Amino acid sequence: MNTQLVPNPDTGHLTVYDKKPVTIQLTRVAGFLDKLILWSWIIFFSAAAYQCLFWWSIPNLVAMLYVAFAWLLLCLLYFQQFTLQRYPLSSFLIIGFTATQFYFPLIFTSIELKSLVFNLDLPYEVFFHSTLSLFALIAGHYIYQSLPINTLRSKGAVLRRLGFFTPPSELQLWLMGAIGLMANIYVFFFSSATATEVTGNAGDKAIQAFLPFGYSPYFIPFYMLYGGKKPDFKKTVPLLIIFTLVLFLLSIARNSRGAFMLGFTAVGFSYLLGMMLGIFKTPVISTKIMVVGGFFFWLITGPLADLGTAMVIVRSQRNDISRAELIDLTLEAYHDKDAIAYRRLEDATSESIWDERYLDNIFTARFANIKFNDASLILAEQVGDHNPSVLKYSMDYMWGILPAPVLKVVNPKVDKEFVYSLSFGDYLYSVAGAGPEAYGGFRTGHFAGTGMAAFGWWYLAILGIGIIPVFLLFDRLCLIRKVERFKGYPERQLIFSVCGLLAISSIFQFLPTESVMGIVTYLIRGYLQMTGLYLAIFHVTKTADYLF
Repeated sequence: MNTQLVPNPDTGHLTVYDKKPVTIQLTRVAGFLDKLILWSWIIFFSAAAYQCLFWWSIPNLVAMLYVAFAWLLLCLLYFQQFTLQRYPLSSFLIIGFTATQFYFPLIFTSIELKSLVFNLDLPYEVFFHSTLSLFALIAGHYIYQSLPINTLRSKGAVLRRLGFFTPPSELQLWLMGAIGLMANIYVFFFSSATATEVTGNAGDKAIQAFLPFGYSPYFIPFYMLYGGKKPDFKKTVPLLIIFTLVLFLLSIARNSRGAFMLGFTAVGFSYLLGMMLGIFKTPVISTKIMVVGGFFFWLITGPLADLGTAMVIVRSQRNDISRAELIDLTLEAYHDKDAIAYRRLEDATSESIWDERYLDNIFTARFANIKFNDASLILAEQVGDHNPSVLKYSMDYMWGILPAPVLKVVNPKVDKEFVYSLSFGDYLYSVAGAGPEAYGGFRTGHFAGTGMAAFGWWYLAILGIGIIPVFLLFDRLCLIRKVERFKGYPERQLIFSVCGLLAISSIFQFLPTESVMGIVTYLIRGYLQMTGLYLAIFHVTKTADYLF
């Protein structure tokens, strides 16, 4: 049977036709992808020209060539209709890795008037390892595509029967958001130790797992992605604004920059993915669109960046004062522009053995700080390949993902409390000479450096092979289902589980992880925990929706 995946021009949904129509073209999808590729290269060459003009050096030129090569591979292989429509979330993972490790660093350093290789001690090694990692991901995805498992054609019978792909109602999404909001309030106001302790009260840990659901209402406007009903935007938008203000104040009280970033990035990524798949119309560039885009650019680089710095200024006092006082101090620091400027200058000029300086903007740095890669590779050179201590810590980290009662039976020698009380960056830093004093600093490691220290070049094989089942599991978060008939042809709609949309920021930033063992731990526990929690909260809210 000949089938073709095309967008219904009336509904915007992707459709599969049992007969091959010759009059319907993929103009909407192709149009956006063509524009995306064109403008990405225009921006690239503009940034590269600026870099060559003001920051000319051989390392910087070589780094830009790596970026150009990686972006070319991405455009040729993943900004393509066939791949995106059949492997949407696994492709989005590779897009995220390429963007955060190659493209975004070039763009954001140019915006901040810096060289692409600013503060990198090993620029050649950083981009060489990232390129080899990209090769490993592409090879893994090629093998995945060759497997006799087509995730979009499969019926997903078990998950469908459990309600995993059943579109939640608008009330359900609000209830999910309320549960996530209450979990935030409980964990960070009444059980703050839960957020940092490795083990502890099982009930508190279970409540902590519901934190991401606090962003569920933000997906109400994107009902086409999960097959829901169109909301009443006149009522929904004001409620979302109020909800955002509540989350905003809660984030300040938590002194957490990421708390109010996650919801916005999830919305942005969902919209981007929807346009790439042809589910949403490509916006026409107009004065209004440019003004809105300029406003959000100013918001991120201006007020939100200042607010994030203000949070850092008052962070040392967050455990000694009330939440109301913390909010007041944060807002007071936000209005003190001299203090903010001094703090940034202090961060930019401070010298220490562990140096994370790359981007000044604390928000863009979350998507493009390749200094972590550089720092980890420096430490890896110091400790040497196949270091037995780092290898043991990596293996213990894998075992430690198991629940404490299970771990005591399977591998009682692993000290889970110790392993998860520090980061990979901390441990690598301690082995390199800092000793136990490095513990608890939660320095961010990178899988290239920690991989070389633990496994040598074999870390690339672990990455390439381990990522294959991750690709499969991510694409299991979406499905093609028959919904209606269109012009005489059976129509099948590509939909996502809301569970997948809630995790879309994590999918985009799945790599880099601190260690290739992060892939293994996700396969052991991460995916099952994510889907299990979603099904639980879905059915609880469904029952409540029925009662109301």
